[in-house]
Amino acid sequence: GGSATGTISADNEATWCDIFPNVPPDVYKEKVIDIFKRLAKELAGDVPLKVINDGEVTALAAYQKIKKGNIMGISMGSSEGAGYANKDGNLMGWISELCYVRLDLNPKAPIDPWTKGAHTGLSHLYLGQRGATKLAVKGGVDVPDHYKFSDPEMRTIKHEHHAQCLKLIQKAMADPEKKEQCSKIYETCGVYLGYALGQYCEFYDIDHVMVLGRVSKGDGGDIMLETAKKVLLEEFPEHANIEFHTADDHFKGVGQCIAAAALPEIK
Repeated sequence: GGSATGTISADNEATWCDIFPNVPPDVYKEKVIDIFKRLAKELAGDVPLKVINDGEVTALAAYQKIKKGNIMGISMGSSEGAGYANKDGNLMGWISELCYVRLDLNPKAPIDPWTKGAHTGLSHLYLGQRGATKLAVKGGVDVPDHYKFSDPEMRTIKHEHHAQCLKLIQKAMADPEKKEQCSKIYETCGVYLGYALGQYCEFYDIDHVMVLGRVSKGDGGDIMLETAKKVLLEEFPEHANIEFHTADDHFKGVGQCIAAAALPEIK
């Protein structure tokens, strides 16, 4: 899972979980840390369980789909989920929370609400739905005032407004009169993605990239990937050989679930 599961330990524990931002530490430790174990037992009994970050599932889903390693999986949903599978198709054993990598060094870059303004320009503000929604107005999308990025409600850790705003962006992409201007949102997201991959290559051997998540759906997703390829070719020619992979919109929605279901060890 993504924001709902957050950072997960090797023992399926909720180290940090977005859906409990106001729970005091002592209550979190008592009630939330083992929440997934309790949910599984109450809902399904004594069944195998494996909870994993959505980015890492994306990497595994990508390996299952293309049968090639050195692959970076990026899930562009509520936030950015990122994971990496090596040449043998295995995870590396550490948490690839690339959503917290600083991508934009501009001093005026958007602040990160999770750290209450202590950090700016973090990757999840560019490669999740916020990367698109903060550009909605400039992209010619008609949105209510509380969906505009200037509104304080759009600068909190809540995802709901961004999810609804993204739907309006996708609706605008289907409108012939709005598509040209709205496409620029996805072109900009493609620039974000290209530069992010250039940075990620400093730490990972990347031959393939699989991009999933609702931001990548439809014609906009295709525009985004094509733009990212151009950025690599022009700005990072040493990485221009990276192959991009995606899937149909159905797989973008459920491919991670299929891969995740194969993870628990069956006893």
